[in-house]
Amino acid sequence: MIRSVLLIACLALPWTTWAAEEPAADSTQPEPARGDDAQTADSESKEEDTTIERHRTPFEVLNERMIGTASRAVRFDWRQTQASVGLVGSQLLELNNFKSSRLGGFVRKPIGDFLGEIAITRVFTRGSASTEKLALTPYRQSGRPSRFELDINLGYPLAEGVATARPGFFPATELVFSANAGLRYLFYPGSLSGASFGETVTSLFALKLSEREIENLERSRLPGMQLDGARYSLLTGLSLDVYFQSGGFLSPRVMIALPLISGVDGSGLGWWWELNFGAGWAF
Repeated sequence: MIRSVLLIACLALPWTTWAAEEPAADSTQPEPARGDDAQTADSESKEEDTTIERHRTPFEVLNERMIGTASRAVRFDWRQTQASVGLVGSQLLELNNFKSSRLGGFVRKPIGDFLGEIAITRVFTRGSASTEKLALTPYRQSGRPSRFELDINLGYPLAEGVATARPGFFPATELVFSANAGLRYLFYPGSLSGASFGETVTSLFALKLSEREIENLERSRLPGMQLDGARYSLLTGLSLDVYFQSGGFLSPRVMIALPLISGVDGSGLGWWWELNFGAGWAF
């Protein structure tokens, strides 16, 4: 009898445990509700955002475009200056036996990306032992006596950047390598003595010296010199401006004369060189 009761109890125990766990399963949130939220999230994620579609560009196209620009390193921005003043000294190499040196001053002003310059110089012409010997012969060399010169120059920078100077106690500098072109006007003091007002005005703007001017300059002519009749000179060359942060600058320059109008102005000098060295201050 006892064995029969124990067997019935063992068979009934699993069913009693399963019945006790049923209410716990019923107390959880319904599965259909959780399934609806998941379907809604999936449908929203699958919707493509087209608000910025017209702004999208393939990477291959962007790689070929200029995405940005780099700022230029500037130690001293000469383009932002009001003006520059300075002194200049020059040595003329006219391929003759006369020695000519220049000394004067200049004013510079930025004009956009260009640098304009006006200079007034005094030229001192001297003879040499060769000219004294040449004077004993019937031969003469084209030359120009002492005079004043007015220069109008325009420079365009080809390369510029910041450089560390040596020796080390010099501050960093701004280097500007420029191409230059200039027009030069020559004036000989006393060359128009005795000329009328109309003759003076006409001669001042003529391409070459008048007969009166040549006659008046005979007393200024050095031995062995044949007066060059040109009143204007066209020059071109290269310069290297070295700017310090304080505003001071150095300006070596090499110029060469272009005999483009020698057939009109009667110049006999042809090609000649000029070595310049300037120093000044930019404001």
